[in-house]
Amino acid sequence: MLVMHLSLNLIIFVLLTCVKLAHLCTNDGYPFECYLSTMTPYRTVSNKDFYKIQFDGCKAKKAWMVVRHGTRNPKAATIVGMKERLPLIKQKILDSSSFPNEYVKNRDLDLFRKWKPSVHPKDEKKLAHEGEEEMLLLAERMQSRFPAVFDNVYTNTTYRFKYTYSQRTQKSAYYFARGLFGKATAKSVYYPEPTKQDPILRFYKLCEKWNKNIKKNPETLLEKRLFENGIEMKQIVNNINQRLGFKSYLTTDDITLIYHTCAFETAWNKKSKSPWCSIFTVDDLKVLEYVEDLKMYWQDGYGYELSYKQACPAFGDMINFLESNDPHSKVTVYFTHSGTLLKMLAHLGLYKDEQPLTADSFSKMSNRQWKTSKIDSFATNLAFLLFGCEDGDKILTLHQERVVRLPSCPNSDLCSLNQMNKYYENSIQSCDFDALCNTR
Repeated sequence: MLVMHLSLNLIIFVLLTCVKLAHLCTNDGYPFECYLSTMTPYRTVSNKDFYKIQFDGCKAKKAWMVVRHGTRNPKAATIVGMKERLPLIKQKILDSSSFPNEYVKNRDLDLFRKWKPSVHPKDEKKLAHEGEEEMLLLAERMQSRFPAVFDNVYTNTTYRFKYTYSQRTQKSAYYFARGLFGKATAKSVYYPEPTKQDPILRFYKLCEKWNKNIKKNPETLLEKRLFENGIEMKQIVNNINQRLGFKSYLTTDDITLIYHTCAFETAWNKKSKSPWCSIFTVDDLKVLEYVEDLKMYWQDGYGYELSYKQACPAFGDMINFLESNDPHSKVTVYFTHSGTLLKMLAHLGLYKDEQPLTADSFSKMSNRQWKTSKIDSFATNLAFLLFGCEDGDKILTLHQERVVRLPSCPNSDLCSLNQMNKYYENSIQSCDFDALCNTR
């Protein structure tokens, strides 16, 4: 039985926010926050509880986590579009006599007048301020839930941190450490030298067969292209042009650029609305989200068996760490990317729909499990906690800081280590990465 130790203030906080915590998307009045795919800010899906998690007869001993970097800047091509194309569209909106209307209101026009691109191509994909805060708060909450594991005193024997060869994961690791140990100690935390092709953090970079047959194969994204050229997307383009009084001025590429701008500016600014979001209805956003979901499903998820099977080295690293007898080593945290998290989730068998996502199944998949806005936001995290219990060692799995039940133990929050090893035996015992991934 889960025991919650709550102070009076925390009880009040939980009561005030219980409605939000019942849902994975807490949009605080901005419905567009719920449909931003992998550009979703973590605040909309995070579990904001700080209560200590305990189970009768059990003691938390170790933790292994894999964390996607926090909210970042867009890629350079998107930033260039923001700087070159969007000012033209902005001016056309301001020059139009169609506004204000029920979609673009006076307050939105005021925001358009003030709007200008805020990032430069040289800063592409760098961690944003919101991403710093996401990491700080994530670390603080994990420490509050599992104080015996996430000690606030740092030693390099107790903690093992590692990040990929990128600024956004390096900075994410620093701010996570800062949330655990404070600013002064965080500066002295040890990190191994990152590599461009890390076999655990970015295993897919080393998988020749996946890169050749899936990542670089145009057929992989066939369903995405079919949907982008289908009736739903054409209707959105027509509707938005009509709504803005533009006839056929905006293209599909323009709509995608505006959607990405709406998403990033929403992620960066929790207290203000991006004017670019005002041109969309919720139905528009659901379609645009599905475009992104199709891409991730076929490239990184259940679309191809190899995509998720190749995650076995990372899964094995987790099992080996939790089974190790080193009494000093308590915490491993890896800071990585969307591609790693999605493949890991599929490897575990989580969020698998009965039918594959296809271009013609949008209307039937409104309640799909594979919804990247929920399962792969910025700062997405997957944690495995080892508990020593009276009847043996057990594992608690958290995704987005919420307990998830694995297929190995569908009826229990805690899964015995033996049962988990048995269910994922092929992944643990038969992980021949070279055989899976070598094209020769």
